[in-house]
Amino acid sequence: MAEKTTINIKDAIKVASEKARNQASMLDRKALDELTVLYRRAVDDIRAEINRKSGSGGALNISVLNELLRLTEARLNQFRKARDTLLENRMIDAAKLGAAPALAGGAVVGISLTGVAHDAVLQAKHFIAKDGLQLSDRIWRIDNHARQVVSDAIQYAIVRGHSATQAALDFIDDGQAVPLDVASKISQANSASVNREIIKNIMGDKGTPYDNALRLFRTEINRAHGNAYQASVFSHPDVIGTRFLLSPNHPKHDICDMHASANLYGLGAGVYPEGKNPYPAHPNTLSFVEAVFKDEVTAKDKAGKTTRMGWLEQQSQQHQNSVLGLHKAWMLREGYLKEYTIDEPWSVLKKQLEKMGVTIPDAGSLNE
Repeated sequence: MAEKTTINIKDAIKVASEKARNQASMLDRKALDELTVLYRRAVDDIRAEINRKSGSGGALNISVLNELLRLTEARLNQFRKARDTLLENRMIDAAKLGAAPALAGGAVVGISLTGVAHDAVLQAKHFIAKDGLQLSDRIWRIDNHARQVVSDAIQYAIVRGHSATQAALDFIDDGQAVPLDVASKISQANSASVNREIIKNIMGDKGTPYDNALRLFRTEINRAHGNAYQASVFSHPDVIGTRFLLSPNHPKHDICDMHASANLYGLGAGVYPEGKNPYPAHPNTLSFVEAVFKDEVTAKDKAGKTTRMGWLEQQSQQHQNSVLGLHKAWMLREGYLKEYTIDEPWSVLKKQLEKMGVTIPDAGSLNE
């Protein structure tokens, strides 16, 4: 009867884990949609302030510069508070989803869903990445970038427009035609021109505050989910590890494929003991973790233990390139890459190779 109960509990946790992953994916999409609404609303409000302060034909006079900077900064502060509240709430929601499977079928008792969730979020906030940054540092960078974008767009246009206007008057007083470049600078001190610049640099393509915030939200929401899941399932005595589980939507081969495939601890492909799972492997991750029970580890798993280097050396050149990147994969094949340098960024490794006097091929030749 005890064995049957154990099997039922394991099955219940497995089913609940899959359900939690699906719910977490839906929560991820919801959070990104909510973040998008906040950004669009903030940008629309800033544009409205700029339009209100413009004169005839949308002209922006230098007399409104300081007031406009004050108003837009106040709106950005409102946005930041709403954004931070949204992130906190969605991280807690994700963490609660992560902790829930351990309670399935009465598997683990004495766990507080809320307590585990809050601990997981706190752990995510205090996590220091390889670049030395915490969540608060990344948020500050995004906010500082947004502030700079808005401030520069307003000041650059108005100050240049004011100077160009003065220059144009001098040309007119001298009976000369206003040069085209001067007239262009005057036209840039216009609400429509400034608003276009703000939209492009806040919510445009890769590297904008909006793009970076989307990546941060997905990363930290998933980190909170994974933290809570692992903290709770390891409370079960039969859980021996967690599997690094690739999402069905995993877009391309990368470092996650190594984490999901290498058998580093003799527990099976991509299975890690408590505290050793490299999840999340990178920002914007779509992967998850899944509980693995003692009776799932086979004799073949135990005998098939390998290192990351061993796994990488068994892969095709194309796969090595996808997992490591072109230059690090080249280092692997040339014998320069070591187990302890796999996680080092290429920029660091490049400097080390240059100090050694190694000739580094260009990426184009490596991609042929």
